[in-house]
Amino acid sequence: MGFEKQGREQYSGSLFKACLTGLDSMGLRSVVRTMVPVHVQRLMDTPPPSTAWLEGDELTLLFNAVQRLQGLEGLRQLGFAAMYGSMGRFLKPLMQTVSSRYGRGPAALFQHLDSIFRPFFQELDFQFLADGARSGTVQIRSKHAKGPASWAAWEGALRILFNECGVTTGVISPAVLSEGGLLSSMRVRW
Repeated sequence: MGFEKQGREQYSGSLFKACLTGLDSMGLRSVVRTMVPVHVQRLMDTPPPSTAWLEGDELTLLFNAVQRLQGLEGLRQLGFAAMYGSMGRFLKPLMQTVSSRYGRGPAALFQHLDSIFRPFFQELDFQFLADGARSGTVQIRSKHAKGPASWAAWEGALRILFNECGVTTGVISPAVLSEGGLLSSMRVRW
């Protein structure tokens, strides 16, 4: 199982804090802290303001540590825990606004992922290609190549959309990477 290259990417302080909350909920924060370089440990000890935009390799290094401990399924759990925990309070109003304008249900939310996630991710573009009333493909394009670890975290993060709609049968298939990790395609159905 390969680990992601350490590259620089932009992310919000609120996302980093959400990942820490996710690690806490999984009981992994202290062990992950011992597995990452000192600059990541410092950021874990003194997280940035939620409104800050960061550019670095800290998330990739956190993801690699979780992957070593719990594999890709652990990263899916982290993605969901991060979004459900502290990010949920920011995402919930955005998801409710989308639902009130475009209809309640996963299809409406998947079709408006850019509106939901734009405040937290500057270098990602989202597209939903429906192929039925209850299924389709989510494509996420990144300006920086990502490996299976980052995309597995996204598989988990997107589960919050099902949660918001009260859907318990939602499935997100493992990401299929293309264009050297710049594009991820995930089949969804509910």
